[in-house]
This record gives sequence, structure tokens and C-alpha cells, in this order.
Amino acid sequence: MPGNSKPRRRKHRGTQTGSIQRRPARRPRNRQEAMAQARSRRGGGKRNAPVDRRDLPPTWRGAAIRGAIFAALLLPVSLLFGQPLAGAIMLTLIAALFYIPLGFYTETFFFNRRMARRQREREAKAEDS
Repeated sequence: MPGNSKPRRRKHRGTQTGSIQRRPARRPRNRQEAMAQARSRRGGGKRNAPVDRRDLPPTWRGAAIRGAIFAALLLPVSLLFGQPLAGAIMLTLIAALFYIPLGFYTETFFFNRRMARRQREREAKAEDS
């Protein structure tokens, strides 16, 4: 199969006045541009910073996933201790039903405590300023 001899065309956006806008290049053209790009990414502020999961409010979905993982780990352990299969499955389901709301409300407690502490820190910082 023959190769494509034409270079790839880049897309432009034309305006009614006839000026053409090109999208900014993604790759830096030289070392100085690459270093400037890296510096701007590193000190880009809070917009590019990774999100701390502790700052996100707890969800029932997350609690259900943790409950399912707990149940998946509890089933083989209960079978290992000689529990019959039906009893192990029943024990696992009951434990998961208790663990899901318990995990959600525990996480909510710690989330509210963290948010209250951050609010107190903000208020203390505002008083100092």
C-alpha cells in the first residue's frame, strides 16, 4: 500500500474579515517553549491541582462499593472457617447491609468534622488579616 505523500493539513478557522486563526500548537517548538510550558503547568494555581478526595462529600455509591468489597473479602474468610456455603452467603449479605450505611455515616461524620476545622482555620486567617 503506497504511503501518503501529502503532509497533513492543519485546521484553520477563518473569520468574516478574512483573518485566519490557527489553534495554538500543542507541542513546543523549542526547548525554551517546553520549559515555559512546564513552569506554567507546575505553578498553574489551584485549577490544575489534583483534588483531595477528603474534600469531596461522601456518597452512597462509594459506600456501596466499599460494602461490596468487604462482602467479597468476607465470603472466602467465612468459608475458610468452616461455615456452610448458604450460611456464609447469608452472613456476607447481612454484614454488607450493616456495613453500607455504617460506612456512609462514618465517612459523613469525618467529612463534616474536616469541613468544620477548615472553616475555623479560614475564620482565624480572616481575623489575622
